[in-house]
Amino acid sequence: MSQAPRAGPVALCTVIAQNGEAVANAYARWLHQHIIAAGEMDKDTGKSIGHPHLSGNRHWLLANTVGRQWLHILEAPEAAERDALRTFGWLAMEVLVEDVDGLALSLAGSPFELLRPPADLDVSDRIRACQVRGPAGEILYLTQVDGEVPPFELPRCEAPVDHLFIPVLSTPSREDSLDEYSRISGNTGLSFDTKITVVNQARGFDLERRHPVATLQLAGSALIEIDQIAQTRESPEGVTTGMTCVAFHRRGEADENSLRCEDGPFAGQRATNFIGCAGERYTLVYS
Repeated sequence: MSQAPRAGPVALCTVIAQNGEAVANAYARWLHQHIIAAGEMDKDTGKSIGHPHLSGNRHWLLANTVGRQWLHILEAPEAAERDALRTFGWLAMEVLVEDVDGLALSLAGSPFELLRPPADLDVSDRIRACQVRGPAGEILYLTQVDGEVPPFELPRCEAPVDHLFIPVLSTPSREDSLDEYSRISGNTGLSFDTKITVVNQARGFDLERRHPVATLQLAGSALIEIDQIAQTRESPEGVTTGMTCVAFHRRGEADENSLRCEDGPFAGQRATNFIGCAGERYTLVYS
């Protein structure tokens, strides 16, 4: 890491659902989140996340048990279903949890489908995770971190299910995506090959198959993971279910095209929405 990152941590992750109320309630019941706001999405938020045409749709903001807001559920009944494990764009939310083994057991009979049971990660036995598919088709890596894992700066868990600390991107070019986010953050990342077992399982690959991956350290003990996976296809056009936009805090002067938000989760801040080289939407939020 060449210098302190200018981007991070994650400010908010937006998930589109055909039935937003059911999804918000599922996170509240099964993943220990609290619904802190609900109603019609304001125009500022719609523009900030790159979906101004969905302003007026129902939406929900959720926070963990210590009050950290991190999840935004947006309802779009007409949304096409997207398989995040097979298409470019945001692949998964890596969410910090207190006890991954206990949490995985507690999800039996829930709308969260266990795809892979808890296991130590290939990169470190101090990181243990399971993978689930959420009720809007979104993929979650529920991750327990026990101790320091250099060279990564990882957060300490403060809630049973804490917050999104690593958004995972599926891209046609690891180098192009890493370059894009490195320019935003102002620091350099790490590139290596590793197993992505949940993808290997879903795609019928050998479970030991390794893929080109990069990680970029962000401020606030957050990272972004960038995965280049062969035989991946483009996402469907238009509005799709699952992860649609990740907003990152960003230090420095706001872009001249940024929007001054008066309402919603970014009220009092400036925000600019972008489309990345993998087709993903992301937002930079300036305080």
